[in-house]
Formats: sequence, C-alpha cells, structure tokens
Amino acid sequence: MIRRRFRYVPFTIAQDASAWPEYSAVCVSGEESECGAASGQLHTPAGVEDWMRRHMQATGHVRYGRDFRDYAQLAPSDDADVTRVARGEVVASVPAPGNPGSLCLPSSPPGGEGTP
Repeated sequence: MIRRRFRYVPFTIAQDASAWPEYSAVCVSGEESECGAASGQLHTPAGVEDWMRRHMQATGHVRYGRDFRDYAQLAPSDDADVTRVARGEVVASVPAPGNPGSLCLPSSPPGGEGTP
C-alpha cells in the first residue's frame, strides 16, 4: 500500500544580498608561536589585503590565515510549484538521488489519497 508519493522540486542557492559578506585575516607567522594579530571583520577582500600589507611592513611577517563568510538563501527554481511548500506540506528535505539541488516533497497532503 502506498502511504505517500514524493516528487522532487529543484531549488537554487544564492548569496543573500541583504547581508554583507565578511572577510578577515590573522597572522600565523612565528617560529615557536603564532603572532596572532588579526584584521577584524571587514566587508571587502581589499581591506584585508591592505591590513596584511601594513602588518608585513611593520613586522616582516608573511604568513596569514584568511577567512570568508557570507549568508546564503535557498529558493525554489522559477519552474517549481511552491504552493505546497507554502502550505507546510514538506515531509522530508533530502536531496534527490544524483541531484543535490532538489528537495523531496509529497505529491499529496497527509491524510490525502493513499493514506489509510
């Protein structure tokens, strides 16, 4: 007996334009221990590169760890039917086999056809 049918809905992952990305660097130069000087959070890679250049000029240190962080949003593709998602009928959010860009959604609501 089939209890529930599933279909796959494609989605996209995009950078959240409402939040600034964050860039930072930390000096990891040093013989016995790392320097540890940090640039702090900056909103452009150029700002981090400028900080590294100034730190290198002041200390002679040439080795840095860099970090980048941004925020992402998942949204159904333009051709996806999102009315079922809006009604809260998502049963499982697992990728479709061989397609990591899709969500598994029910084709009938709980208690609908095929449910005893």
